[in-house]
Amino acid sequence: MAHWKLASSDRTMALDLNAADNGSLNGTLTYAGAGYNVAGGWDAAGSVPGRNYSAFSLSGRTPGLPDVPNWISASGIMTGSGTAPAQIDIQADVSSSSDGSLKHYEGVLVPA
Repeated sequence: MAHWKLASSDRTMALDLNAADNGSLNGTLTYAGAGYNVAGGWDAAGSVPGRNYSAFSLSGRTPGLPDVPNWISASGIMTGSGTAPAQIDIQADVSSSSDGSLKHYEGVLVPA
């Protein structure tokens, strides 16, 4: 199992994930100082014909707030090997059940 630890240069977003060989992902996605327990999956480029890019998707929620959570979803394209991505282009969206806000983030993550 690989361990991915990447962040944006300003630390607005960071990933700390376990990436299994079977394509499952789990860990923490941090956005604007809030940590989210996330799970999802990834697919490696070249593992099947026509898969030219390594891609992933994650979703989760803030821990410890069972009645009033914030939810996050993210997807991206990885550059480099699945065991140690050199860069991730990521897009993420956060929804708040407490104030009804929606936030969007796009950026580049590099090894932290």
